[in-house]
Amino acid sequence: MLATEGGQVVQFDSVTRKYEVVFRCSAEEAMMGIEIVGNNLFVASLSRIYKLSLPSFEKICETEFYEPTPDFHQMQFYDGLLYVTATKNNQIWMYDENLELQRTHQVIPPRPRWKAKYKRNYNHINNIIEHEGRFYINLNWLTKVQFASSGVLVTDLDMNEIERFEFGWETHEFQFLDGKKVAICATSSKGKRIKHPRHSGLMVDGELVFEHDVEEAFCKGLCYDEDRIYVCGGRKVERKMRKLSSSIIYILNRHDYSLIEKYENTEIKAIKGAIHFPDQ
Repeated sequence: MLATEGGQVVQFDSVTRKYEVVFRCSAEEAMMGIEIVGNNLFVASLSRIYKLSLPSFEKICETEFYEPTPDFHQMQFYDGLLYVTATKNNQIWMYDENLELQRTHQVIPPRPRWKAKYKRNYNHINNIIEHEGRFYINLNWLTKVQFASSGVLVTDLDMNEIERFEFGWETHEFQFLDGKKVAICATSSKGKRIKHPRHSGLMVDGELVFEHDVEEAFCKGLCYDEDRIYVCGGRKVERKMRKLSSSIIYILNRHDYSLIEKYENTEIKAIKGAIHFPDQ
């Protein structure tokens, strides 16, 4: 797989456990988004997006360094455009293949007609995917209430809203897998006033099919191959120590979601995004 962590991209072989750093960004900040498009790899730090060549991982181009940061999270390429979640602004930013910004889309507040004060990051958007002619946008906070129910915003291909539905809590990486809705459910530290079940793991069609210790890890990256699912994150530590958090990968059986192995590496830091990278 390819995983984003800290300020770098790591190539990791799940069979041999060999790994290497294949790209380091110029900004010392967390890398999040990752997407393969043909012979190119797009990766994002919180404030900049990079286009790399595969398999050399040489940099082709990059965006400007945005200040204040948009807090780029995850992204997907569809029909000639790279759709990137600009989490801090509650927006989707759309780039062409040369990383020229084409337009932005503002996700409207949960109840736009209510006289309610919304901060800019009112949904904490984590990722966006296209599926069967619709976009599905992962809302970490379905309403403006933090650490409560999560949900998904469904739009048409012109970004017109169709519906929103509740799905899990503190979710990351909403996807469709084997025809089912899947996402990682996480649980914030004990000091947060959470308003949801205190459980963490993999949710499939509304059911938590795999659960791990909520105080062991906080997971954000999800990818899979033919036989396995990889739930990726990092060991829980105090926020100020996150850069030092070791990576944890829960390797699951794709067919029954049972745990095959828990892998931890203190040299690879907490994983923010992951994608399957086929053998070259």
